[in-house]
Amino acid sequence: MTTEFLKDTSTSVNSAEDVPSMSDRSLEMSIIFWISSVTIVVISGFAVYRWQTDDSGGAAVNTLIVSMVAMVLMLSRYPRHSALAIKLFGLTTCSAALLSSLLVSNNGLLWALLVLLVNTLTQTRRWALALNAVVIVVLTAATQLYESLLQQVSWTTVAILITSFAQLSTDQLRKQRELLAKQANIDPLTGAGNRRLMQKHLQDLATGRRSGERSATLMVFDLDNFKEVNDQHGHETGDRVLIEFVRSVHSSQRGDDGFYRMGGEEFVMLLRGMNETTARAYLPGLHQRLSGQVKTPSGAVEFSSGAATLRQGEDWSNWLARADRALYTAKNSGRNQILFCED
Repeated sequence: MTTEFLKDTSTSVNSAEDVPSMSDRSLEMSIIFWISSVTIVVISGFAVYRWQTDDSGGAAVNTLIVSMVAMVLMLSRYPRHSALAIKLFGLTTCSAALLSSLLVSNNGLLWALLVLLVNTLTQTRRWALALNAVVIVVLTAATQLYESLLQQVSWTTVAILITSFAQLSTDQLRKQRELLAKQANIDPLTGAGNRRLMQKHLQDLATGRRSGERSATLMVFDLDNFKEVNDQHGHETGDRVLIEFVRSVHSSQRGDDGFYRMGGEEFVMLLRGMNETTARAYLPGLHQRLSGQVKTPSGAVEFSSGAATLRQGEDWSNWLARADRALYTAKNSGRNQILFCED
């Protein structure tokens, strides 16, 4: 085995592709939807009751709370405003807890404890702690809400404990979610994006292209004679070849390029913002730099590739199929080359 191939490949391969993170906050949005819906129904009931019992001040506060929550709920229906909706939800629920406690009755102290918990589930760590601190400080300072010093200290202690333990639990939950998101979108062997992530990104680009957004080019790779590597040297050596190949690609690609393992020894590179003219000038040189970099006991590993630039209005699957056809033309006409789709 050559010296190049004996280098340690046990370290994880850094993918240049993004994985879904906390920016995709479907759990938080679900919590906001259900809590907002329940809050509107329950507080509306209180408002009606207070109007009927001539408690106009309390009824007005309840109506204001329902209006604020309803506005946030409507805003959350628009994905592009989801981050703003989440922050406004935190501000709205905290304001509601303070208004209920200070202007209606000290029963609002119980609602405030629920708000502290919900904040840790829906807000970022820093924002949740800031909101909770304001609620705890303001309500602790409002001595008229408590019948005794013991009750005041007890409420504050419970509020701090709820915030602390809920935040610890939420931090662990978010770490688990990030790990699951990574496992769902990254090829476990090589660290490249997997087919699922590739499809999502291609589909997003194809949809944007229909609206006139910037172009993009696909480059499909297939390692030449890879089956012989497995047959002659075993699958462990084959796995090391794949890992080393992905590492070499990552070291050469641009920062916003995507790289994915389609399966077996076939890979896809997504070059965002690259039109056909630029691709025809750039990709042959990239192929030349990468092909043959990885060594095996049998020699250098070369690869064939096909490329296609996304067309206006084209579906992502047709775009990928065109690049794939160019790849197989390259393999059938001598291997170790890149060809562009001409159809």
